[in-house]
Amino acid sequence: MKHVPVIIGIILLTALAFGCSPSEEITVTEYWARPGIQDGNSAVYFIIENNTAEDEVLLSAATDSANYVELHRSSMNEAGTMMMQQQESIPIPANSSVALEPGGLHVMLIELAQDLTPGDQLTLRLSFQNSGTRELEVTVREP
Repeated sequence: MKHVPVIIGIILLTALAFGCSPSEEITVTEYWARPGIQDGNSAVYFIIENNTAEDEVLLSAATDSANYVELHRSSMNEAGTMMMQQQESIPIPANSSVALEPGGLHVMLIELAQDLTPGDQLTLRLSFQNSGTRELEVTVREP
């Protein structure tokens, strides 16, 4: 039993030496989706944290809960009207985070396959340029 802390320390130091630090990765947190009706639209929001020394890019998102999934940005135009514009990708600079939130960047779910009511869950797959794919179980809730 006396050697357990030493063994754990050796394992952690080895992981750090080979770049396996748990803080050096892409993480997605605080994810949720808006309610929506079948054939209507919804949106998914979350925070992407890039704890690496390399820039990252969110290339796309996918779900079986909608016929189309797009990356979007909402913004106010000169006339004071809220507009949405599809984004080809979303850059996440090294050692920073990007928030996808109401009134800004978000994942747009178009032509929902079924109603989304508070408490429901949907699977969302995010594809990153360097980090591969992340799969999230997103809960539907009121904003």
